[in-house]
Amino acid sequence: MRKYVNPAREAGRALTALIIGVALTGLVSITPTFASEQSRLEGQKMYREGIRPSGEPVTALVAGDVPILGTQFSCQNCHGRSGMGGAEATYIVPPIAGPFLFAESPQPARPAYDKDSLARLMREGVTPSGRIMDPLMPRYLLTDEEMASLADYLATLSAGNSPGVDDKVIRFATVVTEQATPEQRAAVMAVIETFAGEKNRQTRLEGRRLDRGSTPSSKLPTVFREWKVEQWTLTGPSEGWLEQLENLYRDTPVFALLGGLSPDSWGPMGRFCETHEIPCLLPGTGAPQAQKNDFYTLHFSRGLELEADLVATHLAKHPAPAVFQVHCDGQAVAAVNELESSLKIAGVATDTITVDCSGSIDVDDVVSPLRAQAGVATVLWLNRAQLDSLQGALPAGPLYLSSTLLDGQFEGLSSPMSALTFLVHPYRLPGEADSALMRFRAWAKGRGIEVTHPRLQAEAFFACLATSDAVAHLGRFFVRDYVLDMLDHAQGLAAYVPAYPRPSLGPGQRFLSKGGYILPIKDGMPDTGDALWVVP
Repeated sequence: MRKYVNPAREAGRALTALIIGVALTGLVSITPTFASEQSRLEGQKMYREGIRPSGEPVTALVAGDVPILGTQFSCQNCHGRSGMGGAEATYIVPPIAGPFLFAESPQPARPAYDKDSLARLMREGVTPSGRIMDPLMPRYLLTDEEMASLADYLATLSAGNSPGVDDKVIRFATVVTEQATPEQRAAVMAVIETFAGEKNRQTRLEGRRLDRGSTPSSKLPTVFREWKVEQWTLTGPSEGWLEQLENLYRDTPVFALLGGLSPDSWGPMGRFCETHEIPCLLPGTGAPQAQKNDFYTLHFSRGLELEADLVATHLAKHPAPAVFQVHCDGQAVAAVNELESSLKIAGVATDTITVDCSGSIDVDDVVSPLRAQAGVATVLWLNRAQLDSLQGALPAGPLYLSSTLLDGQFEGLSSPMSALTFLVHPYRLPGEADSALMRFRAWAKGRGIEVTHPRLQAEAFFACLATSDAVAHLGRFFVRDYVLDMLDHAQGLAAYVPAYPRPSLGPGQRFLSKGGYILPIKDGMPDTGDALWVVP
């Protein structure tokens, strides 16, 4: 495998030297006295969102006299959620987390900050050593009370390792649900467990290395940690998952959720991760059910909800008198609601047919309402077996099929169905070369792993690869937010994403792939000849 080079790391060598230099000082700090939890939370809101305790935006000046709002230019935007800084091209953004800010810095040399010198920096752009900061550093207009709250928050920011890490072990959990088949769960766990075991074998001697430094006080502790991966299996309906997660986490705190598998819903896991501020890295799910401003879960795509938006975009150009959605009660509920909401705004009448998919679908329950209106468009949120039970019974009219639910079973879709049949496809085009998937297959073959569920297993492999890369770049600062900050700047990893078209990583992006295709079905297969990439 070609060695992956993290461009942010290469651009930030000076930042790495700064962090190591500060670390060698022992991080002796004159940290401000912590005032109260309320003060810290007020400081957190200013840091992350640029919002004052009053609820008004923080105001600032950039480049001397250009006014901006903190909501446009919050501290987090440049210094990261972790406060550990970063690099953009050749521009270095220094760390401002408590262990660095309130300690002496050798590069560039300056005394440790205290509350007064921090206030001067924020308002005037002058460091304790008298250096004038770059004009791009905003000069914030903050009161003494607001500055005190911000200092209280920065004093605790990334001040120690996150839960789930000790001197020898870093713990992860892979969440799987009973909605996935036993075969799917076994296939995904085989990839994750093999990756973790191999990583531990390859680095098993790292803990014995003599680290840099000529004296005992200057030696850095080893950054090696053995990976321990727990399998958290959630049972029963999704309403009970959050309680199960809380119990599992209480018994075994983990540093992050690694991969995962839940076809019908990731909503409870997403809420759990947001509540506890735990990175949830690239689960396998068609229903992310993410909420606006979620930070801690990184998904491959919006799944079925993205498909719903692709249908809405297509219908905007090819109007229908009405739209019917057919689904089983479960996986596609969020997508059904997403499409209904979009079409309502566009003034398109919609109706929903919920069928019992626990046994054979009653064809009359589906077909009778559709025949009542001529020319209606129908969205069938069904898997292949469910779809096949309806073939030959559907009336004429545009049909939209879900690629996620069909799971690659495309052959013979058009006949005897409607001549206007479309596949909603948020993946690479059928038949398109996928070097990342081929790379995974070669890796699996070399380790004796049977590839029975290619996309799900390749997703799990990439989740491991991305997590390993991010953790390797943390150095000795095992901070959860830092993992996501590192991935935000790991654009080179996108080349290793399987199955999904045009993936990208970047600050604040929580879906690697943002678009998809609407493919007509011709001669029983998706026609990719005139495929157009659509980002709803």
